[in-house]
Amino acid sequence: MENMTFQQQVQPTWEDLKNMILATSEQVKETSEQMKETDRKLEKLFKETGEQMKETDRVLKKLFKETDERINCTSKQIEDANKRYGGFTNEFGKIVEDLCRPAALKIFRKEGIDIDHTYEGSRRERVGEEEMEVDVLLCNKTEAVAVEVKTTCYKKDVDYFLRKMKRFKEIFHEFEGKDVYPAVAAMRFANGSDKYAWRKGLYVLSPLSDGMFSLEKPSKREVF
Repeated sequence: MENMTFQQQVQPTWEDLKNMILATSEQVKETSEQMKETDRKLEKLFKETGEQMKETDRVLKKLFKETDERINCTSKQIEDANKRYGGFTNEFGKIVEDLCRPAALKIFRKEGIDIDHTYEGSRRERVGEEEMEVDVLLCNKTEAVAVEVKTTCYKKDVDYFLRKMKRFKEIFHEFEGKDVYPAVAAMRFANGSDKYAWRKGLYVLSPLSDGMFSLEKPSKREVF
C-alpha cells in the first residue's frame, strides 16, 4: 500500500465513473424538465399578454371611434350655430354702428369738432395685401374721428384698435394732414375696458336708455 503511486491512489474506479455519469444524467434531465416548465410558463405568459393586448387594442379602437363621433358631432353643432347665429351677430353689429353714427356726429359737434362729413357704413381700404376697416368715420377739412364699434368691448379690443390706428394714414391716404382722434363705442364694456380706453386717450361712447350715447372725453386725448 505504501508503494502505491499518487495516480493509482486518485484514479476513480469504474463504479465511481458510473455513479458520476448517472448523477450527471439526472442533473441534465432535471435541468431539461425545468427548462420545459419555464418554456411552458413563458408560452402561457405570452399568450395571456397577447390576449390582453388584443383587448386593449379593441377598447382603444372603440374609445377613438366614440371620440371621433363626438368631435364630428361637436363640429357639426358649431357649424350649425355659426350658420344660425353668425348672420344675426353681424346684423346686430351693423345696427349698433347705425345707432352710433348719428349720435357720434351730434356729440362731437358739441365737443367743438365741426364735422361736416360722415361715411355711410364702415370704411374698408386695402394696400397690397394689407386691409383695414374702420366702423365709423367722421371728418371735416382738418380733423377726423375714427370710431371702433363693438357690441361688447374688452381691453384687448382697445389695444388692437390703437395698433390699427398707428397704420391708419398709411392705408387711408385721404386723411394725411388731418388730426385723427380715436374713439370706441360699445353696448357693453367688460372688465373696466371703458376706463382703460379713457386712460389710453380714447373718447368713450356708452349707450343710454333712450338709444343715444353719452361721451366721456379723455383728459389727454390721443391724436394720429
